Amino acid sequence: MSDDAYEPMDHIDWDLIDKDHTIEWLVHLCEVFNRGKAANQWTYWPEDFFWEPPLSTITEEHGQMWLHVAALICQSPGITVSSNDISVTGRFGSEFKIKMMSDLSDWSEIEHTQGADCVPEELHHLLKEYGNYIPETVYLCWNLPRGISTPVGLYSLLLAMLDETKVWEYLLDYIATECRGCHDTGFHHREDYLRQPGRAPGSLVGWDQFRPPHHSVEEDEDTKNYYLCYWCGPNAPDHH
Repeated sequence: MSDDAYEPMDHIDWDLIDKDHTIEWLVHLCEVFNRGKAANQWTYWPEDFFWEPPLSTITEEHGQMWLHVAALICQSPGITVSSNDISVTGRFGSEFKIKMMSDLSDWSEIEHTQGADCVPEELHHLLKEYGNYIPETVYLCWNLPRGISTPVGLYSLLLAMLDETKVWEYLLDYIATECRGCHDTGFHHREDYLRQPGRAPGSLVGWDQFRPPHHSVEEDEDTKNYYLCYWCGPNAPDHH
């Protein structure tokens, strides 16, 4: 069959018509109307077949960005789409699921494997780098950055999941911490730790600037990552 004989309308899966408001319908139509082209040559935006919001409200400019996402999904064996859920199997076998919001303005949830055995063997060197600590439950809290369009953010997220390395670097980035009030010790994800009240990360930004108000801190403690726990922090109940 020659290229001239290909008729996209003959290849639309009309069984998906009930999903004409989802990313699955978007990806399917983009693939049908750009079939046989390299990813960087997907230029046809099938807006005439987007009848329902949110697809019908996507501008042509953003449509060109969505074409890159659709091409990546269709040309990656490790990615599948069902309604507004995107499943990704990374190069080391880890499984991720992205749940898109109904208006496709962002993703609402990211699911992934949990437990001590969830880290791929190929990335076990990261365990040593991050102190061999794996919490029972870890969350990939990668939200859409402010000012970044959904298709651009989603494209980057899919690439990271396919590669896996940056994902696991984030998931395993826990640091040992100590409350400088009650000296309770534990682990915080670095991102969460940097939001804690009274934080004084010696190994992160230097302890010296916090030392004057806290004379009990010894000089050899300047590599500890201090913070104030709930019971010692500014929001502790008055009776404590």
